[in-house]
Amino acid sequence: MTLGVMGEEGVLLQLKNGSIVGFAFSGKPTMVIGATLEIRATETTVSYDYNEVKRVYWGEVQPNSISSTKDNINSDVVFRINANGLNVSGLANGERVSVYDTMGKLVTTAVSTQDNGTLNLPLKQSGGIYIARTQSGVSFKFTR
Repeated sequence: MTLGVMGEEGVLLQLKNGSIVGFAFSGKPTMVIGATLEIRATETTVSYDYNEVKRVYWGEVQPNSISSTKDNINSDVVFRINANGLNVSGLANGERVSVYDTMGKLVTTAVSTQDNGTLNLPLKQSGGIYIARTQSGVSFKFTR
């Protein structure tokens, strides 16, 4: 099933752990539902394990402290949250991905060893808010 939504308001996900995650897009996002819930926009793809999502709704997304991304970044990077942490794909060879907590402390980091590479970044702690950032400037805020 594919749904089209306007990008002016945000898409909010209520997860089964009780947290709410919101995404605001500059373009019109598309939602694809299958084993994962995937929200795609022109330059961004967000993916959650469908079993972790309790409810999807549209509403006002509160701004966060992540600064605007650069215009010339790799827009093919895809972030996926899984039971063990974060999966990041579409990376350039040598591109670093770092995950920080809300205090700015580095939680984990890894470097892609191939073009269009995929990294699995394990996160031992759950129940926190994290910010993943690629070396090319793509940022992704998520809860786990």
